Amino acid sequence: MSEPPTNENTSGPPTGPFNVRRSPTWAVVAATVICLGLVGLLVLDQVTVTSKVLTSPGSTREIAPMLVLDKAMTYSADGEIRMVTVQSNLEPSLLELLGGWLDDSIEISDRHEVLGDRTIEQNRTLGQEQMARSLDVAVRVALERLGYEVISEAGALVIQILPDTPASAALDRGDVIIEADDQAVRNARDLGEIVRSRLPGDTFSFSVLQLDGTIRYETVVLSEKNGNAFLGVSIGTYVEMGDLPFEINFLIERVGGPSAGLGLTLALLETMLPGALVPGIRVVATGTVDPLGNVGPVGGMEQKSHAVMRSGADLFVVPSSQVEQAQSVLGEMVDVVAVDTVDDALQILRSLGGDLSGIGSASR
Repeated sequence: MSEPPTNENTSGPPTGPFNVRRSPTWAVVAATVICLGLVGLLVLDQVTVTSKVLTSPGSTREIAPMLVLDKAMTYSADGEIRMVTVQSNLEPSLLELLGGWLDDSIEISDRHEVLGDRTIEQNRTLGQEQMARSLDVAVRVALERLGYEVISEAGALVIQILPDTPASAALDRGDVIIEADDQAVRNARDLGEIVRSRLPGDTFSFSVLQLDGTIRYETVVLSEKNGNAFLGVSIGTYVEMGDLPFEINFLIERVGGPSAGLGLTLALLETMLPGALVPGIRVVATGTVDPLGNVGPVGGMEQKSHAVMRSGADLFVVPSSQVEQAQSVLGEMVDVVAVDTVDDALQILRSLGGDLSGIGSASR
């Protein structure tokens, strides 16, 4: 005998305990790790490291649009002359410091190496003063090559004095020798030639322009070095700055230091020359410039080279003492050329098709 069938109702409420679906253990662990990592990153980003400074690649900027020339004829350019900057983080966080360790383009330095005993504000002020000085010199170096007389050689500047030499008893750093043995001294070369024409043991008289503007007179007995007369000083050429024929301003903010001198000089020349100094290419230039047109080294060359790499530049003009640093970063991606003077840079541009018409024959 069979039992009558029974109907089961599966839609009714369960009679047993609830079954709770749980997340896998690995997901809980992963979420916990991620949350803790985010919290850790936030903590690292809030902790400031005051003993280190980060220097990272900045950017390149075309110079001509930032130049304002009052009452001077200017011309549009086919190519571009650009300056290059670095970014300095004077108060990095622990997170930023970690990023600097992992990024080869960022340099980590001890704070004292960068700032010395200066505060951040003092360092910013110094950078602005250096930029203003760099512009003033660049303007004059450019105008000199256009035929304006705004720089004049005025003596031999005493830079360093060797101990126990004739100079050590008669000269101070910063003195300017303007006359020696009744001969005018206009530059370092003049003084060197006069000393070399004397013999060891000769009496040597000279006139000195002091820092306060007064003149004193000194007499020494020249000593001997390698069979030649010897005074015992390291000298440079002292120059005096004349008035500018018109006003030139450089409209830029939050950039300091003297490294834009070479770029500023070239950009001014291109702006004021009727021909194309830069024949349709993008040139980035860095280097300090002194009143005689000599190009000197700059800081952060590796970081500047990384910035140049990202800028699409065709040519990077650098001080000769730093060409290997730039090439080590850029390889064959950007042509790197070395210069010792502004005139060297002009000759390179000429070799690439640049028009130097209007520039003094000495520079050509």
